[in-house]
Amino acid sequence: MKPKALRLAGTAAITAAIAAIPSCKDSSPADNNTIAFSVVNGGATYRMAGSADDLERDSDMICYDTACVVMPTVIFNHDITALQDTILKIAFDTVCPDHREAMLSSFGHSFDELGYDAVKIPTRSDERLNADGLTMVKGEVFSLNGKYLTYCISSYLYTPGAAHGVTNKTYLTYYMPSARIIGLSDLFTAEGLKELPRVIAAKARKMRSQLGPTDIIALPDQDNFYIALDYTIVFVYQPYEVASYAQGEIAVPFDPYQLAEYMTPFGQKLFNMEPDSEN
Repeated sequence: MKPKALRLAGTAAITAAIAAIPSCKDSSPADNNTIAFSVVNGGATYRMAGSADDLERDSDMICYDTACVVMPTVIFNHDITALQDTILKIAFDTVCPDHREAMLSSFGHSFDELGYDAVKIPTRSDERLNADGLTMVKGEVFSLNGKYLTYCISSYLYTPGAAHGVTNKTYLTYYMPSARIIGLSDLFTAEGLKELPRVIAAKARKMRSQLGPTDIIALPDQDNFYIALDYTIVFVYQPYEVASYAQGEIAVPFDPYQLAEYMTPFGQKLFNMEPDSEN
């Protein structure tokens, strides 16, 4: 079954700002209490040269690429290059110091499988509504508190002639005390990771009235999960991954205590399930 907003939980220790900064390069804050972002956005329109003759149309197909990414630029005094590069790689399939250049380099490649040369043309104000093909990439802060930043990169692709478009969402959890992206292997032991698909499938069956029928036999692709503001751990499967397209994204939530037996010491500390927790 597998083919291929900004909410701030404010604390006294955090001053959060979003700024549309022309340069997207990281900068150093004057203290350890600052979090800042820049906005990287743009769009481009392409004509699929020769498609009119092949498809017996009056004109060539038009495809439109657009993106808007809210990029972290300062998180306390941490070096956040790894976080920025991960966002760029997922959003634009490339990494470079100039974030806008990374975005621009990704345009025009979304429809390579159509087999036509993509010729860039001026963008009309109504292009997005009239385009035969459309891609949209968004990067957003999903949640933020004093311990971690949860980030979401969503990509929408509509291929000309397809029955519908498809949206995928990838979540990142940046743990600020140790300035790193954390994954499931940080939270759960090797034995726990083996057990989790069974546990997630059982929870999904209990949620059948909300989720519909599912076929969960593995962890989400690329270990896709997020931690909600109430510390709920949510495992996220993309459309088609474990269910029909009509069911959309399949999100299976757990309270941390429900998974405590599968956790690493770090995972238990993160969710305050050890009396001597320092984090």
